[in-house]
Amino acid sequence: MEQKSASKTIQRQAKRQRLADASAADNGDASSDSDKEQNLTAYYSGAIALANTPEERKRRENRSKRFEKVQGNRAESNHFKAKNAGTGNLYARRTTALVLSKSFEDGGNRAVEDIDWDALTVRGTCQEIEKRYLRLTSAPDPSTVRPEEVLEKALLMVQNSQKNYLYKCDQLKSIRQDLTVQRIRNHLTVKVYEAHARFALEVGDLPEYNQCQSQLKILYAEGIKGCHMEFAAYNLLCVIMHSNNNRDLLSSMSRLSAEAKKDQAVQHALAVRAAVTSGNYVLFFRLYKTAPNLNSCLMDLYVEKMRYKAVSCMSRSYRPQVPVSYIAQVLGFSNGVPTNEGSDEKESDGLEDCVDWLKAHGACLVVDSNGEMQLDAKASSSTIYMPDPEDAVAHGDSSLAVNDFLTRTSS
Repeated sequence: MEQKSASKTIQRQAKRQRLADASAADNGDASSDSDKEQNLTAYYSGAIALANTPEERKRRENRSKRFEKVQGNRAESNHFKAKNAGTGNLYARRTTALVLSKSFEDGGNRAVEDIDWDALTVRGTCQEIEKRYLRLTSAPDPSTVRPEEVLEKALLMVQNSQKNYLYKCDQLKSIRQDLTVQRIRNHLTVKVYEAHARFALEVGDLPEYNQCQSQLKILYAEGIKGCHMEFAAYNLLCVIMHSNNNRDLLSSMSRLSAEAKKDQAVQHALAVRAAVTSGNYVLFFRLYKTAPNLNSCLMDLYVEKMRYKAVSCMSRSYRPQVPVSYIAQVLGFSNGVPTNEGSDEKESDGLEDCVDWLKAHGACLVVDSNGEMQLDAKASSSTIYMPDPEDAVAHGDSSLAVNDFLTRTSS
């Protein structure tokens, strides 16, 4: 109490001195340099006396300790963040935040090995096999999350379902979410992502396929077994068909192991790469007919461009005419299977599709003396063009046209 009263007395004296100086200046009183020096000396002496009081020294010590504590917590948090910078999924980041907050509450004395990670993992109790996908906006409720044995039944149900792709995609995303929040990364996780990727390829949903493929790369790198060779071929075909950067293609080919290069699907993808690079449309469509797995689904996305290049090349190379039946066979319109003897129909489906395609692209067709449809190569060289896609939309993504997408996937 005595120290507090002494410090307050010194503060009052310094304050009175400042007020006196201010009032003197306001009243226009002129003071000499010696008076100013005396006033400054008295002011600083009072400030020094106040700074040297035991109460003020104690306050400084407490402030310095608090600053050191904050600095230590910041350094620890920065070290923890740097150590876990590679964390990729949402659940790991959420767990990191929980650990950081808990370590701050405990004063930062707990080590990572002492943390009960299992207590931070959601354990699902839901027994419903069918569940819609809903984006999480908060921590998941265990009563709405399905355990692993229920998720296996849900995957089997989706694979055997006869419903359209939108339903299957919704159910598979729900399964993926339940796997993620429970930190389940095993053979079941790989099966779910592989099944979703195959369904996406069948309908041409490349954005969803790319999401599954990126996760499969991580799971395969962790040593979890699956159809690694099949999806290595898909990845290579995606780079071939949709990337104009040769560096990406060379990088993907350089990462192939010696075992992968011996696989049939990978060898097929490498042959497609050679056909696309050299413009060999005959080889391309032969490979298209003999594609293993779902390689033909990815090749479908390049068929239109390859057919246009082939007809452009024919119209400049052949004179005077080219049989449409030959074009239909070379460009994959017909299956090449001979018809029964005595039948007047000769690959009519392929011929009709080829004729419709040629007309839509501005080709000039004539009928010879035998009644066979021919391509007028000289006239077509200046009239053939690539038409705009019928399902084109203003924003550049036809898959966003919901009504058309429902129509395509309803069968």
